[in-house]
Amino acid sequence: MTDVSPPGTLAAITEALATVQAHLDQVTRTNGRIEACQREILRRLDAVEAGQVSLATLTAHTHAALLGNGTALPVDLADDPLLEKYLLGQPADRTSTSRALVEWRRAAIAASAAELANILEHQYDPSPTDTAEARLLRYQLAAITREELRGRGVTPPSPPTSTRAEDRSPEMIARRSAELARLWRAGESTGLFGDPELGGAIDLFEAAERRGHGVPEGQLAAELRDLHRALGDRLAAGERPSAAEELVVRHGSHQLEVSPEQTR
Repeated sequence: MTDVSPPGTLAAITEALATVQAHLDQVTRTNGRIEACQREILRRLDAVEAGQVSLATLTAHTHAALLGNGTALPVDLADDPLLEKYLLGQPADRTSTSRALVEWRRAAIAASAAELANILEHQYDPSPTDTAEARLLRYQLAAITREELRGRGVTPPSPPTSTRAEDRSPEMIARRSAELARLWRAGESTGLFGDPELGGAIDLFEAAERRGHGVPEGQLAAELRDLHRALGDRLAAGERPSAAEELVVRHGSHQLEVSPEQTR
């Protein structure tokens, strides 16, 4: 015998099922929001933990500096955007033995005030190809330039709020790379030593000059020309040679090697 439910009963069952489905959908959405909140809480906890580590590191370096044992901050900490405005206005470092700072102090003294003012504008310009290391060097070079201008009675322009490039498009990167390559290929100049992104190339080239002592003069000159040309090509291609790399220059049957330790 077939049991046929009245239409009203089927409608009630259908409505009940729809209600249950709606509740299930609501539970699913609620669970999704809970999971999203949990992920956000974990993200914020990770950020707080990282901030605590950075703050502890910064505190330790500050304490050491007060005791006369100042050391450079780790690059990842010093490059924090929150510290940038302070680093942009830092005083000139007149005691560092870093190759880049020593040579820029010497070059700045020999340059005219007009030339220094022009270079300072470029040192303030954001670069789409810079790195954290290049930015930190940029702040230091600009500090020396400012002090040199003040010493001549010239009021330098105030530092910008940031030198971080917002536009890092391929077009801007290619333009900046071509600019650096032209500056490098033009040879030794005040602008060459005042650009932080050329620091690594200069380190490598000067290390190769030192490593070449004892090599016949004509042969060394040819090798250095090859190296200078190769570094210019790398800059134009968007590379930024670094003092941390190992360099091998081949010219004819001779091979000139430069290890990272020799660039420091």
